Amino acid sequence: MGICYCRHFLFFSMAMDASLTMCKSVTSPPLISWILLLKGLFLGRSRVIRSSQCTFMVGSRINFPRQKAQSTQVRCKSSRCGGALGAKCRAEKILVANRGEIAVRVIRTAHEMGIPCVAVYSTIDKDALHVKLADESVCIGEAPSSQSYLLIPNVLSAAISRNCTMLHPGYGFLSENAVFVEMCRDHRINFIGPNPDSIRVMGDKSTARETMKNAGVPTVPGSDGLLQSTEEAIKLAHEIGFPVMIKATAGGGGRGMRLAKEPDEFVKLLQQAKSEAAAAFGNDGVYLEKYIQNPRHIEFQVICLCYKFPPLCGLESLLRM
Repeated sequence: MGICYCRHFLFFSMAMDASLTMCKSVTSPPLISWILLLKGLFLGRSRVIRSSQCTFMVGSRINFPRQKAQSTQVRCKSSRCGGALGAKCRAEKILVANRGEIAVRVIRTAHEMGIPCVAVYSTIDKDALHVKLADESVCIGEAPSSQSYLLIPNVLSAAISRNCTMLHPGYGFLSENAVFVEMCRDHRINFIGPNPDSIRVMGDKSTARETMKNAGVPTVPGSDGLLQSTEEAIKLAHEIGFPVMIKATAGGGGRGMRLAKEPDEFVKLLQQAKSEAAAAFGNDGVYLEKYIQNPRHIEFQVICLCYKFPPLCGLESLLRM
């Protein structure tokens, strides 16, 4: 589905339009602005990309979602100039707490809106594209995610030291960590995403299952909560019946997930799933579900924007799942 690919982009853009009290469009009407944004995302842009902070001279044309760039040079400019959408944002700065494709998309959208960005990176990502596109960058640790992108003190310190007013987590890493969201609030940094209560209810897959079961929603047969031991896992797997899926409670994108078709391979796959989940998400908690063959996947994307005048509500309460 086309909307699924760009939902994070639109989610982010609409949030910023609704929340930045110091931003106001000075050229294009809202409909035209959205058309320009979508055109830039999927049809490519000219060789000179102008924003409030930088002019990017791109060696070869960048086309999203598949991007190819031979060389990129960044020249800082005055923040008084409006972005490509004709927006002026004073005293706003976003720390992008992610890497790769999602970080590039967030930074590009922020620049369209005239908002400067700070990139964080591990030692292995120092030459990554998102680092080159950002207005500022901060190294937050070594190559393993557990020593950089998942290290809350380092990420938060980067935001505070660069005087960031907002933080965009992207997806994965700390995007569904309720404690991290609360720490951002404590330091008066707006977290672009759900509030902590929503994350606690739905951010963790095992807890989300229990929430749905309590609401009377049919769920796939599986374990009640997280597995506490290998012995318990083996017993439950036989009760559920093979094949079974081993799933990381903090997982996403297939990480920390294994399909066990036979009892002989179950323990080995269980350990693999736990190790991968710990490395990718900093949480090795797993649970079991009955494997459904040839399922039909139906997904709902829910967005709620709240508008209050005056003043506009903060970003931390703006996006609720």
